[in-house]
Amino acid sequence: MAGLTIRKLLPAFFPVAMEIFRHFKRDFSHNNNIKKFNESEEKLATIENLIVKVEKKALINREEIRAFKTQFVVWAVINSALLIAIFVKLFFL
Repeated sequence: MAGLTIRKLLPAFFPVAMEIFRHFKRDFSHNNNIKKFNESEEKLATIENLIVKVEKKALINREEIRAFKTQFVVWAVINSALLIAIFVKLFFL
């Protein structure tokens, strides 16, 4: 009796097995075609991004320092002129 059921199920088993094999083959080829994840490239991209941010920040800081320097020079000249005017007023007039 067991041999009879195997003979009945065997013709149905081959198409099912072939379909499963076809799916595994397609999935395997799909997985091989997917770009492999490379951590080093991602880390390099992150480092490059951080370097660009640092360079931008350095340029902004450099511009702020120039602006503060010019403001300091202007205020130093004004203070010096006022100090000289005060000394002239105190000692010569």
